[in-house]
Amino acid sequence: MSGQSPEIQPMAEAPSRPRLLARGFTRRCAWCGDRKAYFTGWFSRQERCQACGHAYRRGDDAFELGAITANIILTFLSILITILVLVAVTAPDVPVLGVAIAASSIALLGPAIFYPVSFTLWQAIDLWMRRPTKAELAGEADESLTADARAQWQRQQREQRPPRA
Repeated sequence: MSGQSPEIQPMAEAPSRPRLLARGFTRRCAWCGDRKAYFTGWFSRQERCQACGHAYRRGDDAFELGAITANIILTFLSILITILVLVAVTAPDVPVLGVAIAASSIALLGPAIFYPVSFTLWQAIDLWMRRPTKAELAGEADESLTADARAQWQRQQREQRPPRA
């Protein structure tokens, strides 16, 4: 985490959905498209974009679950594509050991390689599914989203409890 967070920059409108995905795949902030985004190194990230100041979580305490899922999907797709390409190129005499080594290498290195991309991609998907509110675009809602989400969850939990006898 770095020291000072930038001031949140208001936005007139949310980026288009194709632009969101393009930014996510290229490790850019889905909000502003800045290349610095949330990462100060390959594995070190901060809560807010270094350029626009928007938080990546958007009030979702379980944001990392979606990012991990995106990482797993990217890794599995890479393994599948590698196996298909190697089998197609070497058929009919497929070197099974070579294919297994290549797939295993991707299985081991893929999660580390896709780590930052999975976060920016998941943020883009999150913005695609849950379009930003006017308050978020204005930079006013980022601070209260987590507290609001937690309060809503606690309210739901109280309503689901059976009455005591």
